[in-house]
Amino acid sequence: MKKAGPKQWPVVARIYWCPELNVPLLGRECPDGGRARLLRLTEPGDARPAFPHDLKVMEYGYKYETGGVRGISGLLGEGVILFNKVPFMDLMYEVVSQGVIIARVYWDPYLSHWRLRFSQPGLKRVWHLEPLPRYIVRGGMRVLRRKRVFQNDAGLPPGSQVALVNDEGEPIGIAYVTRDGSKISTHTVFWRDQPAWAGRGNRGWDNVVKANDYYLYYYTSRAVKFIHVMNEKVKKPVIVSFSGGKDSLVSLHLTLRTGLKPYLLFNNTGIEMPETVETVKKTAEKYGLELLVADAGDSFWRAVERVGPPGKDYRWCCKVTKLAPLSRLLEAKFPDGALNIVGQRAFESLDRARSPRVWRNKWLPKILNISPIQEWPQLLIWLYIWREGLEYNPLYERGFDRIGCFMCPAAFSAEYEFVKETRPELWARWEKILYKWADRLGLKGPLKEAWVKKGLWRWLTPAVQKQRLAYRLGVELPDWRELYRKWLTPSISEGKLEGKRWEVKLTASFDPESLKDQYTVLGAFEVEEYNENEIVLRGPRGVRVTSRGQTVRVEGAKGILARELLLDTLKLQFRWTHCAGCKACETSCPTGAIKVKREGDGFRPVVDPGLCIHCKLCLDNCPLADVTVERIYPALLLGEVTAWRRNGKRTRESVVQRYMRLKGVKIDVEGARLLDEDALSATSTFYEGLENG
Repeated sequence: MKKAGPKQWPVVARIYWCPELNVPLLGRECPDGGRARLLRLTEPGDARPAFPHDLKVMEYGYKYETGGVRGISGLLGEGVILFNKVPFMDLMYEVVSQGVIIARVYWDPYLSHWRLRFSQPGLKRVWHLEPLPRYIVRGGMRVLRRKRVFQNDAGLPPGSQVALVNDEGEPIGIAYVTRDGSKISTHTVFWRDQPAWAGRGNRGWDNVVKANDYYLYYYTSRAVKFIHVMNEKVKKPVIVSFSGGKDSLVSLHLTLRTGLKPYLLFNNTGIEMPETVETVKKTAEKYGLELLVADAGDSFWRAVERVGPPGKDYRWCCKVTKLAPLSRLLEAKFPDGALNIVGQRAFESLDRARSPRVWRNKWLPKILNISPIQEWPQLLIWLYIWREGLEYNPLYERGFDRIGCFMCPAAFSAEYEFVKETRPELWARWEKILYKWADRLGLKGPLKEAWVKKGLWRWLTPAVQKQRLAYRLGVELPDWRELYRKWLTPSISEGKLEGKRWEVKLTASFDPESLKDQYTVLGAFEVEEYNENEIVLRGPRGVRVTSRGQTVRVEGAKGILARELLLDTLKLQFRWTHCAGCKACETSCPTGAIKVKREGDGFRPVVDPGLCIHCKLCLDNCPLADVTVERIYPALLLGEVTAWRRNGKRTRESVVQRYMRLKGVKIDVEGARLLDEDALSATSTFYEGLENG
């Protein structure tokens, strides 16, 4: 088998269509003995049922393109409809009706509107209604093969969708009028003739469930057996991680079928939709299960005030709201480990597609995770839910494809629209934060509105997607250095290397107490001098660290080592000043040397010098140090926006390796992959170099 590339799906979902019954199938054989037709969906082909809200979205898109809703019922056709998510700049679905793809419906982030792009079968269904303006290509497909751009002599509106037709009036492609209105540019050519229908009959979802009875039995029996076998092997307490979503709901029900009574684990990030929290509570009560809540409290809201909105390339939020509270709860409740049943599916992302069914999280290595539904396509999930009569999260019927944090930076703009529709008060709170940060960053006019309203806040760095979106919106992004200097307080105004000395000038001073409370994290240092304005640390072989006013300096160490020691010093000072109280550092510490103490309205990490072994796990697991500072301070210091990838930085693999060694973790179940072999064998000389001066 050919190995999948970095952007190729190693597994794809295969969905078929039975033409006689007019229903989708999870296998090739129709119940009546006929042969089903494979749907040619865009990979991974993880199609799902379309809910009434999805049909409303189709109607919005159809109306935008055609100016009315006349003919929409003819386009949608008879029977059930599938939505298949496909790659796009925002949210886009292939729409399947009667065994053919009739259109693509998508959210246009520039226009903030739903749009619809007809396919050839879709156009054939409504062709007699003239839903789109037409442009006749004289010579038909022969001309279209060599010419793709035409003059807009008819004066069609800029941005409008156009049906390209041949001399006989038959559709041969789709085009769009350019933004300036002068040209008609071909987007899609219909190279082969496709039927408008592949099945007939107005069947409902009950018929689909019955038609897939064998496939439901096959997948269910395999999943139940897998859970039973793993439970017998591990013999540890059983947890089901329950997000309030459909996948974890099915995993829970499969677990209950084995006769087990698991703990129900919910990670309340503090930014969940209220419907999700309510679904979790109802599910625990319905099945009589003990609910364990890893509660992040208001740590997200405290952190965002200090370090700004998270981004696709600036994901401090996951450590604050997920890793830290989960680590605290699981360490306390299951010190000897547990078996965690997770609703993970291969078709959700490339990372999950490459994941095994049994694994350990590198930051929670005592917990063995298994996914009984790893191979289940989304259609199967919903058929199981309907067959078993399970109560699912109502958000799925309001457009939500994913259950999670309501303002996740990795979400699509279209998903934010669903939040605005469902919980406008939550989005208003978030926009208030965004406007506050836009003002702090000095954004004005159209750029400010685009940053808040169009989602430019979702990237910290000048990523390609961010630049493309800004270009299409007609706004100019500020230089990243200007943005970074305003992002953190204090920021770096100047940094330089002179011989064996690294020095930075800050825009404001750190309190010297920030190092006095944590200095042993840096290594075998002692406090040589301390007062209200200055602290000097003395280390092995004449190495010194000084924080005086707005200057932080490292002397007596060689280039890269001095640079990394300087950055670690800045990380310690920053996290002490801006601590959000997530306590990730406490959970990581193998000796219990660090404690997070409350001071007034804030928090302070304090290290016991007698217990600290200089492992730096508390630093590398701190969201503020490892994400916020790591993304910004090195970039300003070295003048490179990608400086977080610099040579000489402690590798993630070496940190995990040290974490495992100090925690005394043993892998006791065959097949439970923690890391790749290359990652496990990777070593770092950073610690040894620092500890030896």
